[in-house]
Amino acid sequence: MIRLDNISKKFGAYPALDDVSIDVRDGEFLALLGPSGSGKTTLLRIIAGLAFPDQGRVNFNGEDVTGLSVADRKVGFVFQHYALFKHMTVADNVGFGLSVRKRGQRPPKAKIRQRAEELLDLVQLGGLGHRYPAQLSGGQRQRVALARALAVEPQLLLLDEPFGALDAKVRKDLRRWLRKIHEQMGLTTIFVTHDQEEALELADRVVVMDHGVIEQVGTPEDIYMSPGSAFVSDFVGETNRLPVSVVNGRAHFLDRHIDVDANGIGDGHARLDFRPHDVELSTEQAGCLPIVVTDVYRRGGEWRVEGEVSGLDWPVEINVGASVPAPEIGKQLSLRINRGKLFHQSGSQP
Repeated sequence: MIRLDNISKKFGAYPALDDVSIDVRDGEFLALLGPSGSGKTTLLRIIAGLAFPDQGRVNFNGEDVTGLSVADRKVGFVFQHYALFKHMTVADNVGFGLSVRKRGQRPPKAKIRQRAEELLDLVQLGGLGHRYPAQLSGGQRQRVALARALAVEPQLLLLDEPFGALDAKVRKDLRRWLRKIHEQMGLTTIFVTHDQEEALELADRVVVMDHGVIEQVGTPEDIYMSPGSAFVSDFVGETNRLPVSVVNGRAHFLDRHIDVDANGIGDGHARLDFRPHDVELSTEQAGCLPIVVTDVYRRGGEWRVEGEVSGLDWPVEINVGASVPAPEIGKQLSLRINRGKLFHQSGSQP
């Protein structure tokens, strides 16, 4: 198990991490998710021993490893841009970590070669060990980078935006393959990404970060369906925002009551968030939100409808099942919000 206790790190006056604490469970696939500058890569580098905190501790299985170098932590690290040695064959790249061990810990060359071949088979690149990185596709090179990380038999696998340089189709294929490798080898894996779809598909739990702090930790289901803050609601998935006021436990948009659960939000200014698929068309008016259709287009198996709401400066987007006719542009619809989330706001606008 990995435990991070009160980790802080500054670069000059900039607080990259501010008192971050989290436990990573044995055998877990954990995603660190957030925008650029959120601190996720800095945190990963501190776990690896490539950087050191200004304060706080890193523990592996109860042992304080905060001051240990990356070589002494037994971690495998995979970078976004492969970091393969161009002058070495694929097999030599995979075996590199073993070949540079101290003399007493270094396996014989034949064993290193055997281990490289086994791992190339595992990552579905068997028979390509004699090639050079330039002779491989981007997806194949990233598999070589993963095989190299696994060669040293790490207790922890760390991946920093490993698919960021690849096209969407290759990324999707490699995501599924990586999850299978993780389960097959029983690894503990920590994965940095800014891609919410990647995090929600791969991870057992997701850590959402922003400006050096943790906004929320939870399963993909928790993060998507029950965002803990307005930032998480905005960053993960598509969200409509509605400025409302809460009076006596009831939400109001302008002078209209909106039928949603206040979830303990006290009276005052609030922000109502709801996903495009968390609405239904209604023939009623009470408790519903009226919109005027401005655009309709097909999105997968549904219609995506954009509409204007009187008193709102931005459009509302909803999904409507494609089994019904597409709503006509200019038509007024009445939306019942089936699932919404209220966040307290200090001002009058979200």
